[in-house]
Amino acid sequence: MKAIAVVGTKKTGKTTLVAALVRALAQYGRVGTVKNMAGHPVDRGDTKRHFDAGADVVIGLGQARLKVSRDREDLESALRELEEDGMDFAVVEGFKHSSLPKIVLAEIDVPNALRRMKLSELDEKTLEELVELVLGLEEWRPAH
Repeated sequence: MKAIAVVGTKKTGKTTLVAALVRALAQYGRVGTVKNMAGHPVDRGDTKRHFDAGADVVIGLGQARLKVSRDREDLESALRELEEDGMDFAVVEGFKHSSLPKIVLAEIDVPNALRRMKLSELDEKTLEELVELVLGLEEWRPAH
């Protein structure tokens, strides 16, 4: 599985770029995503009530399946899960301090920056270049 992270500050277009990459990479295989949701309020409403009652895992079913667990796992375990699910690609939104190769959408200092850009530069040609960049990556391997 090849993995790439899209990082930047708030409102720089990370989600827009992730969606474009997913659409483009889906032509080459199965794509999974991981989103950094630190501080996202999943512990409210019905989910919180289920957890307060003692549930360890809540699975929501609708037009899709959403699994929420109490376990705060790390990025590596999420990537392992995607790999076990047969994904060919993982597109990660956030996790700027990870060791993953990155496309950077802001003036921030991060390890393993492969490409720096602004969302305004995203067109078909740039998207093709980014896909080629991902296709050329080495396979992701867990650190341990």
